[in-house]
Amino acid sequence: MKYTLDKSWATKHSPNLTVKDCHEMVQDKKGRLLLLTNETKNNIIIFNKDGRVLESWGHEFPGGHGLTIHDENGTEFLYITDNERHQVYKVDLNGKILLTIDAPLGIGLYSKKEEFIPTETAIDSNGDIFIADGYGAQHILHYDSNGKLKNHFGGRGEGDSFLDNAHGICFDQRNGKKSLLVTDRARNCFKRFDTTGKLIEIISLPGAGVCRPVIKGDNLYAAVLRSPNMNVENSGFVTILSKKK
Repeated sequence: MKYTLDKSWATKHSPNLTVKDCHEMVQDKKGRLLLLTNETKNNIIIFNKDGRVLESWGHEFPGGHGLTIHDENGTEFLYITDNERHQVYKVDLNGKILLTIDAPLGIGLYSKKEEFIPTETAIDSNGDIFIADGYGAQHILHYDSNGKLKNHFGGRGEGDSFLDNAHGICFDQRNGKKSLLVTDRARNCFKRFDTTGKLIEIISLPGAGVCRPVIKGDNLYAAVLRSPNMNVENSGFVTILSKKK
């Protein structure tokens, strides 16, 4: 596998494009690339594959961080996590907010909304929403499609089933069984859980401060923010893992 880096992919077409952090990009079924940035002049920027801006929208997400696209009965929706507003949103592809999920207060997990700092979501085939609170209390929160809390697991702690910087989450069905892959960045690994929260497997990535896992075909792709530890700047790379160990 060989790749090249084109730093001018977007700026050569739009030199005045306003972006802060390029936290996440997804592709819709039309082949368009949707970028989430925490710049409130244009939180979502939509490109074609040549890097030309097709449209942009969004001024509501100063902490825009996680972006997930989900096809619901033929219609695609976006799920955005905002770690400054401490909320998760379901929006249509024009930016209309359809659902807002706040910190689940009053059940012993959080004493105030600021403790909830979500970084990523994964959406099940039935519309259930799994939220990784990767910059907050490290819980994986399981909601139904209407935003009602059904379950939670993980959280901060010392055992293997606990998490530390649960930055990313995705579904993995490559082996014929549905599971959740969750990033445990501070511990340099992915952790595989079933959908009830039972720990199945730890995939160790020594020295890799890894971000969200992304499944494409038989492979798992992930950005590594820093290596061999989080104190080393400009040390990131992309890692690709096969289906089998």
